[in-house]
Parts: sequence; structure tokens; C-alpha cells
Amino acid sequence: MTRPAPSAEEMHWAITEASSEALAVAPGWFRAWPTGSTKWSAVNIRSATQVIVNHSREDDRHPDSWTVRALFGAHAVELHVGPYESKTEAVLVAHAVLTIAYNGVPH
Repeated sequence: MTRPAPSAEEMHWAITEASSEALAVAPGWFRAWPTGSTKWSAVNIRSATQVIVNHSREDDRHPDSWTVRALFGAHAVELHVGPYESKTEAVLVAHAVLTIAYNGVPH
């Protein structure tokens, strides 16, 4: 089953959402949720092995929500975007994160 392509409005929303956590230091850097006593965290999406959408019910952080995570081998890092009520929203933002990481913010 194929899904219709996202509308221009949906993609604009996703790009705006993802770009709010992109760092200007260099292409591909995004804020991530800190771990432990860290005050803030950032990851380079270009070095991730995968970008995934995760149903948060699996880890109790955001019950019954969807998050965007970057995988670095076996280590998962939750990006500072979301959580989202639907998988569709999270997938759009994950796509926007990759678009920004590799192409910059589209105009």
C-alpha cells in the first residue's frame, strides 16, 4: 500500500520543526535530549547509522507518543524534536531532519 506524498504545508511544518533544533555550527548537527547530568547534548546526524521513529511506549519516557532517534551503531539518541501524537508526524520530521542534515534548509 502506498501513501500519498505529504502536502507542501505538511513538509513546511516538518522542516520548521526540525530546523528549530538544528545547530548552525556545521551541517548535520542537531540538539538531542541530554543523558545523566549533562546540561545539553548534540549529535551529528551525518555520522548516524540510522534515523528511526520510535513508539515511546517501549521506554516509558513519553507514554503513547512517537519520537525521532538517531542510531550510532547499537546506541540510540533521542533528538530534541517531538514527541509527536502520530507516527506520520514523526516520520515527516525524521525526513526533514535528514533533508536539513544533507541539503540545508530548503527555501
